[in-house]
Amino acid sequence: MSRTRAAHPGRLPRRLLHRPLLAAAVAVAGAATAFAAAVLPDGNGLPAGRASPAVTGTAAGPSAEDRLLHDAEQRLLRDCMRRQGFTYQVFALDEEPGVEAFPYVLDDSAWAGRHGYGSALRGQRAARARSDPNRAYFAALPPDRKPRALAAANGPTPRGLSTDLPGGGTVERSGQGCVAESQDLLYGDVAAWFRASTRVEALERIRRGRVTADAGYRGPLARWERCMRGAGHPYATPAQTRAAALSPTRPLGTAREVALALAEVRCGAASGLAATARRLDAHHAASLARTYRADVEQWERLRAAALPRARRITGEPPRG
Repeated sequence: MSRTRAAHPGRLPRRLLHRPLLAAAVAVAGAATAFAAAVLPDGNGLPAGRASPAVTGTAAGPSAEDRLLHDAEQRLLRDCMRRQGFTYQVFALDEEPGVEAFPYVLDDSAWAGRHGYGSALRGQRAARARSDPNRAYFAALPPDRKPRALAAANGPTPRGLSTDLPGGGTVERSGQGCVAESQDLLYGDVAAWFRASTRVEALERIRRGRVTADAGYRGPLARWERCMRGAGHPYATPAQTRAAALSPTRPLGTAREVALALAEVRCGAASGLAATARRLDAHHAASLARTYRADVEQWERLRAAALPRARRITGEPPRG
């Protein structure tokens, strides 16, 4: 019998693929892009707000549960838009993660050997976004229909749901429209899902900041820099290497990109940076999960409760 793992007070969720989608009312100027952002993947071909795995070195694609929840929400969104008089075509999750799956240092030699820093993946995803049928559909709508399509997807105003973020700040979005309706039907309570998923995802960003600011991170990072310089790559941080590799104006070319990525992997191991990042990531994840235990447990509960609904929506056989 399959069981959904309960929340653990010392663990953050592995990844968050279902962050609430953009739901702000926007001006009609540039509305094709805004409409696409509300219901389409982001610039990397991922669902809006997809987060990296909680620990480096896991270049796995979305899990079966991730795909199931995504597909169910997409079908609900399609059906809602149809009832409002608009066409929407569902999209599938990308199976191959990008370099964002390695938030601290690239440490998977197999992935680096295949993709370098993922510039080709980015190009493929950008091309799919440009040719997306939903973007083309919205662009072709008569001018008087475009604001209605935006309101149908996003709600009439960017107000209705609000939550405070860990560390400060407030996020708001509409509680109306097909995006909100789809999440309400899938998760049972759109306000609770918005709060839990938004707050838990904020912990991802806080955690990464704490890791890179940790005193224990500095020594391995300095050794990593020396290792890279010794290999002929004068970069101070992994962020600099990927910025160089993914430059839209000065591309390295496939062979040089892969060589740089493999050098980063080797130096990540030799310097201890990869191991240190994993250890610090787990430490800060556990600390944040304890502090924000209620949010993490709510996120887990809502996802677990949504899985049987998602199976009914998609027609996937129930787990026995």
